[in-house]
Amino acid sequence: MEHLNLAGDWELSQDGGKPIPGHLPGSAYLDYISNGMPDPFWGMNELEAKKLAEHDYTYAREFDLPEEFLSVGHVDLLAWGLDTLCALVLNGKELAKTNNINRTWRFDAKPFLRPGKNSIAIQIEAPFDYLAKLHKKEPMGGMSMGTKSIAHLRKTPCHFGWDWGPSLPPAGLIGGIELQAYETRIEDLRIKQKHSDGKVSLEISAEASSIEGVSAVLSLTDPEGGISSCEMRREGGKLRCTIDIKNPQLWWCNGLGGQPLYTLELLLKQNGKTADSQSRKIGLRTVELDTSPDRHGNQFRFVINGVPIFAKGADWIPADSFITRFTREDADFYIKSAKRANMNMLRVWGGGMYESEDFYDACDRNGILVWQDFIFACSPYPFYKQEFLNNVRAEVIDNVRRLRHRASLAVWSGNNECEVFRYFWKKGSPIEKSNMPFYHNTLREWVEELDGATPYWPGSPSSGSLEHRVHSLKEGSIRGDTHLWQIWHGMMPIEAFRGYPTRFCSEFGMESMPSMHTVRTYTDAPDPSLFDPIMQLHQKSGGGNEKMLFYLLAKYRNPAKFEDFVYLSQLVQANTVRFATDCWRRNIGRQNGAIFWQYNDCWPVASWAGIDYGKQLKAVTYQARHFNKMLCLSNDYFDDRAEIYIVNEYPGKFAGTLEWELRDFGGRLINRGSKPVSVGGVSSVRAEVLKFDEIRGKLRKEESALLVRLLQEGEVKDEKYWLLVPDKNAALPKADVKADFAEKDGLAAVTLNSKNYARYVYLEAKGVTAPWSDNFFDIPAGRSVSVTVKLPEGMSLEQLQKNLKIKTLADVEPKNSLAKDKLLRFEMVLRKKNYLTWLAFKFI
Repeated sequence: MEHLNLAGDWELSQDGGKPIPGHLPGSAYLDYISNGMPDPFWGMNELEAKKLAEHDYTYAREFDLPEEFLSVGHVDLLAWGLDTLCALVLNGKELAKTNNINRTWRFDAKPFLRPGKNSIAIQIEAPFDYLAKLHKKEPMGGMSMGTKSIAHLRKTPCHFGWDWGPSLPPAGLIGGIELQAYETRIEDLRIKQKHSDGKVSLEISAEASSIEGVSAVLSLTDPEGGISSCEMRREGGKLRCTIDIKNPQLWWCNGLGGQPLYTLELLLKQNGKTADSQSRKIGLRTVELDTSPDRHGNQFRFVINGVPIFAKGADWIPADSFITRFTREDADFYIKSAKRANMNMLRVWGGGMYESEDFYDACDRNGILVWQDFIFACSPYPFYKQEFLNNVRAEVIDNVRRLRHRASLAVWSGNNECEVFRYFWKKGSPIEKSNMPFYHNTLREWVEELDGATPYWPGSPSSGSLEHRVHSLKEGSIRGDTHLWQIWHGMMPIEAFRGYPTRFCSEFGMESMPSMHTVRTYTDAPDPSLFDPIMQLHQKSGGGNEKMLFYLLAKYRNPAKFEDFVYLSQLVQANTVRFATDCWRRNIGRQNGAIFWQYNDCWPVASWAGIDYGKQLKAVTYQARHFNKMLCLSNDYFDDRAEIYIVNEYPGKFAGTLEWELRDFGGRLINRGSKPVSVGGVSSVRAEVLKFDEIRGKLRKEESALLVRLLQEGEVKDEKYWLLVPDKNAALPKADVKADFAEKDGLAAVTLNSKNYARYVYLEAKGVTAPWSDNFFDIPAGRSVSVTVKLPEGMSLEQLQKNLKIKTLADVEPKNSLAKDKLLRFEMVLRKKNYLTWLAFKFI
């Protein structure tokens, strides 16, 4: 097969006007930015920039074709990621129209082409008039960010805005475009794994456009480079073969083992000449979704290679509003950061997109399981229309075939929150009759036909059956996954998570501000205000800044400085996610997943993200490395006692020693104790109960810190520090943190020590954007903590020392009196949007 890649320089024109230089893959927004348009993300620019999406666009270019390229039997135009209402024109003649960004489109282009110079144009219609006409005729309800009935169009839903993203719908190409010349080509390559008695058999089948005179050889390269091969046989119009692996190296999710990958390559020959080839990287593993009945309702847990796991991670959204800026290096950064945070799963959210190969490659390499939503979100869809259903079927075929071999793929999920909205649909309407049967029956059958190995789940959240209500948490009928937004949207206290015994929570969260580094990418105000117009524009959740302040004032005083609000908001977010995760992990086996909303951002914004758009790790991602540990100490907080749990996610039993010390903030030892402990595999145990009145003597709780260690044969397996009172009530002294610096191979090592207990030590340095090895950590009095960071090119250790700022909780100065803070917190509830959501969630 010969390829002619058409990516690169194109000309872009708006509404048939004068063209400007353009580039594909890309979008009209990126090309206008390259030609001098102000950054849509800066200040209030989004409001003006969104008008660009109201126009039609044409991308055009010329290309040369040698005569021999057209001498073969077939010449196709292949395009994937066309966004979205497009007409493809070759040499002035319309080749085809497309209407689905999620599909790979293939058209016979040979009759339209000629040797020598050729032209191609992609004419892109603006989506708004198209959607307005359909909305008038067939309105689709559900979530709307200003553009109604977006469910009619197979375009990335969040392009039209979401409660964390701007309304800047791009027009262009997010994938690729090329010409392919061939006599025969591989149309499908399917790999089935069979695991038995420590061996793995690979059953491979392939389909070609023509198998006349075709031979095929399949080779398998193991992780060490050893190669085995087999000649494929013709059988029933397909090519088949089986490869047996006697000593398989199993692929594991992060925390349970390594991620060895095998490379499978198919070489197709016709009449002795190479006709086509395809390769896949695979991991040898089994994945199951256990939903068996138990005394609580129905189980919901993933099982990898026979080992049940607790899923820890976050929900993934498109990493940029203009997604072609997202690179392989970006994917590596985000997925390695997830691995370092001891996550093992990301959920690719259904309001976004089927992700790039770079994303899934990184997940395969790093052991991050993927919960893959199909791209349907928060709305009914016109599945009752055969044309729409056929379009969706083609989309499903394309993406299931593309992704089913992935080692990281853990589950196909039908949608995001569509099942929740079904209670608002008119009984007996075409919407009501078609939507839930699609997710629970039709789509399940398609996935079974196309994949047959990866588990399928009807949606997120779902009870798994239309007979059972979503989000039922009644003992004896608890089943499926949940989205728990009573904390945040419902403005319930963070501690309310104790009362939600979900089997698996696939959405929950708390908003925080992005880092000051990222804030400075959209405002240069000397002293930004939470409620100034720019800050409000860069907050897309209704009443979001008010809610952030509401939750912050429950845990801390209102700070005098905006940068301290940023710091405290991230602490609130981190402690919310930690508290919920701890609650559920203490019930591991009954409760088996904590996937917080959300992992990343698509633009600089105040949101639920764990990593902001500037690639700055927030406190929650730093702290997740500690509260997500496979063998982990956990404290169930009470006013009068600490209940210390040990969570063991490993399949084997743990036996060791629990040690604890109670010290004052100056480091003076007040009490201590130790005891032997043990906990079974994939389970937890309450190892100790420490009643404060019995261990603190005359020391006030407000001046105390509990230091707990878990050891095995003298090795520290985990160590946690807890205060005896909420942060707000602690009598923390000024910490006076000192730092020593060293450098090796471009990596700076900073060792910090403190005379007094230092709470939530935060490090930042001007010019340093790489993540620190740790941040937002505690330093007990008299102890030291060493962290590292990559030095930017050209920065010396002396410059780092000069630029480094160290902040602790004791450094934050309050703005108001306690009485004014209480009044301000009450006022945040009374703001219109917050009062309405608070009221609504009282009845959910």
